[in-house]
Amino acid sequence: MVVRTESEWAEILEACEKSGQSRSAWCREHGINVKTMANHVYKKRNGVESNTKRSLHEWPALIDTQKSSGMSRSAWCRENGISDKAMKTAERRLNAQQSQAAPEPKWVELGSGAKTEATSAKQERAQWAVRIRGGNLEIEFDAGYPVEKLVILIERLVKQC
Repeated sequence: MVVRTESEWAEILEACEKSGQSRSAWCREHGINVKTMANHVYKKRNGVESNTKRSLHEWPALIDTQKSSGMSRSAWCRENGISDKAMKTAERRLNAQQSQAAPEPKWVELGSGAKTEATSAKQERAQWAVRIRGGNLEIEFDAGYPVEKLVILIERLVKQC
């Protein structure tokens, strides 16, 4: 195994770029491992000194970049010197983390008291302390409705919209 300095890698990358050959053809011709070359290309492009281990916070940006590239995950990883298995593991962990973060919705009991009879606007204002309208939805609460339950309901409605 040949160990090269960063300045040697900079020269190698420049020579490969100037050759006009594909990276894999140039590497074959010069006895350089394509994955090692891709790793150094990635480091150069992204200013990364070492990518031995990435935190879970670094992966979303890499995953988004891969998905927007139009390349398959394995091809993109190969091109950028990233382990396909590591990216797959990170995606799985991020998905698991997101599914755990989304709690199951809980129902809030609103209680009864909705009027079925038509009342005048003046009577309605006297009976209801809060009225929320949106699209085809109208929710009214009487003055005695617990504020805590109202806050919970509104928070859950906002999350769902």
